[in-house]
Amino acid sequence: MSYKMNAAVWNGVFVVPNTVVDEHIKKAGGQQVKVLLFLLRHNSESLDARAVARGTGMDVADVKDAMQYWKEVGIVYEDGEVPPEVKAAEAATEKLKALPDVAPTYDQVAARTLEDANLRALFNEVQIKLGRTIGYGDQSQLLMMLDYYGLPMEVILTIVEYCTSLGKGNIRYISAVAKDWAEQEINTLERADEYLRERKKDEKLWKKFESMFTTNVPGYTEKRFELLKKWHVENKQSLELIYYAYEITMERTNKVSFPYMNSILESWKAEKIKTPQEAMQANGKKKVNTGNVSYDSEKVKERAKAPIEYKRKARPEG
Repeated sequence: MSYKMNAAVWNGVFVVPNTVVDEHIKKAGGQQVKVLLFLLRHNSESLDARAVARGTGMDVADVKDAMQYWKEVGIVYEDGEVPPEVKAAEAATEKLKALPDVAPTYDQVAARTLEDANLRALFNEVQIKLGRTIGYGDQSQLLMMLDYYGLPMEVILTIVEYCTSLGKGNIRYISAVAKDWAEQEINTLERADEYLRERKKDEKLWKKFESMFTTNVPGYTEKRFELLKKWHVENKQSLELIYYAYEITMERTNKVSFPYMNSILESWKAEKIKTPQEAMQANGKKKVNTGNVSYDSEKVKERAKAPIEYKRKARPEG
């Protein structure tokens, strides 16, 4: 038996957001749906819990409890609160802009250099670290990092040294990193050292991940690394399990797809599967062979013990 709406009731309607049905109809309880429908019907009015209780025949305490669900998923908020998407938009507008196109003039840079011995020392140290003489263009960018981003000279020198270690000693890349550090408030040597220590940990993690492969090594991207870090650090999933998810992905899709790997690993996390052997048992398989690589626990372990020869991969600028 199928159901249809009575056409006679369409003379008066109100809007229900798609997400309520698409994402929450299975999760929300009867009272939660009830209070939301009443709120949607009277969306132009200012209603408190008592008014909703009167309109729905529920207790005030039950109304508050039911409404809490919709608050937590971001569909409802109380007067005086700022919706999450508005907060995100405001935060985005507060981010620093790139260094302005209107740079200090040559005379302004020269004057500041003459009156500030520390600035002269900064320019000299930057030249040493870059291994070249810097002209007015580079000097004006460094001066704006001081004035516009508010970064101390010692932090700017740390940024220059870090960028040159990546083989990216051009002023455009240095300026982009300075902007990123200023936004993250990495504005002291202590915070800079902590950030760089975390970066080294990240590099070691990707290096270990690469060592799992003999062929078809996935190329580094920021998004891929973010997923790898989530799987290994947040989800506590072993590199062997991640590698096995890669093999299954190759078998099923014949391409490297980290989003597809993510769906596999998230399902294993939900099922509390922690080893490739457990995953094989869950899948009813003994071994996966993609044609290019196959999972062999002992071989993987041996490769992991072997000395690692690693060259830093070029990362996207910015």
